[in-house]
Amino acid sequence: MTSSVYIDSNGAIDIELEGARKMLSMRRHLLIEPWQVEKIELVSDLKKPRFYTKVMGINAWYYGGWFRENGENEFWDVKNNAHVLVITTKDFKYRHIYIEVDSDFNLG
Repeated sequence: MTSSVYIDSNGAIDIELEGARKMLSMRRHLLIEPWQVEKIELVSDLKKPRFYTKVMGINAWYYGGWFRENGENEFWDVKNNAHVLVITTKDFKYRHIYIEVDSDFNLG
């Protein structure tokens, strides 16, 4: 189960983390106002972060929560890196947000 991402007609982005992701990333909800969105893109096969840790004994990874990279805060909720929504913001607590989305997710 991936997080739910809603983009309204004004460009605001509403992200609801669901199930275990809510607990693992220590967040339930992110709301980004339209004026805070600098760039949004859908990336396939996102490169794993250099600071990720492999899940014990299996060939999978999950990265969730906020981290500081290159002097900027980042928020991650990614288990499968095949379809990741990458949001770059301005004047928001996280400069970059990485959210795994379903394969049928469309930026519209």
